[in-house]
Amino acid sequence: MRKKLPLLLMAIMPLASFAQSAQSKVSVHPKKQAVTKQAKPHLLAAPVAYCTPALDCTDGDLISNVTFAGINNTTTCSPAGYGDYTSVSNTTTLLAGETYPIAVTVGDGWPNENVSVWIDYNKNDIFDASEFTYVGNVNTVSSGLTVTGNIPIATGTANGSYRMRVRVAADGANADDNTLACDEEQGYGETEDYTLIIGAPAPTGCLTATNGQYPAATFTPNCNGAVGNITTAAWLNEYSKVNVIAGTTYTFSTSVNTYFITIGNEAGTAVLASGTGSVTYTPTANGVVRFYSHLSSNCDGTSSSHTRSVKCGTPPPPPTACTDFKTPSNNRENGGFFGGDTAQRLAIDIPVGSTGFTVHGMEPIVAGDATSFSFKFYSNNAGLPGAEIATRTGIIQSSVVTGTAFGYDFKKYTVAFDSPIDFTANTTYWVEVTSDAVAWESTTVNRLGSPDVFNNSGTSGAWVAGTTDYVFNLACSSLLAVGDASNTKFSFYPNPVVDYLNISASTKVESVTVHNIAGQKMPVSAKLVNGKVDMSRLAPGIYIITTVLEGGKKESFKVVKK
Repeated sequence: MRKKLPLLLMAIMPLASFAQSAQSKVSVHPKKQAVTKQAKPHLLAAPVAYCTPALDCTDGDLISNVTFAGINNTTTCSPAGYGDYTSVSNTTTLLAGETYPIAVTVGDGWPNENVSVWIDYNKNDIFDASEFTYVGNVNTVSSGLTVTGNIPIATGTANGSYRMRVRVAADGANADDNTLACDEEQGYGETEDYTLIIGAPAPTGCLTATNGQYPAATFTPNCNGAVGNITTAAWLNEYSKVNVIAGTTYTFSTSVNTYFITIGNEAGTAVLASGTGSVTYTPTANGVVRFYSHLSSNCDGTSSSHTRSVKCGTPPPPPTACTDFKTPSNNRENGGFFGGDTAQRLAIDIPVGSTGFTVHGMEPIVAGDATSFSFKFYSNNAGLPGAEIATRTGIIQSSVVTGTAFGYDFKKYTVAFDSPIDFTANTTYWVEVTSDAVAWESTTVNRLGSPDVFNNSGTSGAWVAGTTDYVFNLACSSLLAVGDASNTKFSFYPNPVVDYLNISASTKVESVTVHNIAGQKMPVSAKLVNGKVDMSRLAPGIYIITTVLEGGKKESFKVVKK
């Protein structure tokens, strides 16, 4: 039995027809001797598929080209004046209720070469009068003349394949006779049949699933423009169920771009869309679809593990303020390991907009306990980390458990940088986070900027784009944008401090406040006691000390608490 691996350890699919009869007719073609034919009796015949007219196109009463909806068929005189080109169909999509131009090039056998078209909409193997369109004629003797007109596709026509008959006849007296689709009486002309495809052709695909459904739950995409992994442990010949919303375009894909994808209805009885590697589908009603993956369109494949993903919607607008830079948790969906046997490294991007800002720390959510964090900052190089531009040591301020998954507590750590870093407007930065925690929580649902990147022994030391985003937010409190109290008439020591911080000034210190890196006020006495602030009960980390001196002057400075 296969083992599903939820935590990503590395980089992170009619009745009988009647024979036509007529009174004896005489051709009026001036170039040809009059031809008289005997009237045919009314015979009840067995059902046949479409009549085959017999005309004479050897004297130039012919069709030399038909151009219609992507059909561009150049021909010569067909045997007995009939050409079966039903293997030729339109490449332009035809829709019911719309009108499309047609051009038919005729010969020079007669100055009145009339062009007519029938489309068998009711599929009864008969070209009825109601299915007739008169295109037009030429009234001069010259080769290569083209008759143009328009063919309206009947309103309400169902999607599917239909036979179209195109007829040219040297018959000025019957220019618009809608009964001549099977004519053998007039004698001079040519008929050609084609296949029309109206509407989108029914898709083909694979609805077999020898490995059943996986996962058992129906996946609901978060349509924010990000790729959502339905499962990272999919097998071939298997399907997943996905909730869809009418009018929303969904892109279904597999991690192997040669795998064949089929989107079926919820019952698995009809193909809605199909393709290789990636398929786009827009449902017309809310509901559930099946997402199948196979090795090929032969509906084969067994147990090759891969990822089935779906994307919909548009990304949110880029963040503008420091506090907007965050990737929320998706209920501990997954995670990328720190270090390990593959020496894995993990990084995220910070696409700064039109306003720059200063960053004082980060709050990542990680799996397992952490005692250390460090940060490297890189320039952007074609969507990947480029040159290293800065490093910062992390000072853990606090942590809180956000939940448990995969056998680990997930914790949100508030980590201060040992010194702030300025991010310039209209610049993308990459931040690599290193920690002795087990893994960094990741999500396929929420997205900030580009997907995460990773670098491990399997990538030959190169940064590679993943398919998730790591969970974090930046620490941006304005309380941290302070100086270091360098005024010679004001001093403080020791720094770092363990228990008591000494403060001296040339004027009286009226009050003292202490805030942590997140801007929270600490429960410390507002008055100095013997020139000291008691910090013994505070957790290790970086704090901002603000003093108000006699006369209202303020001094603020940073202190590291061990």
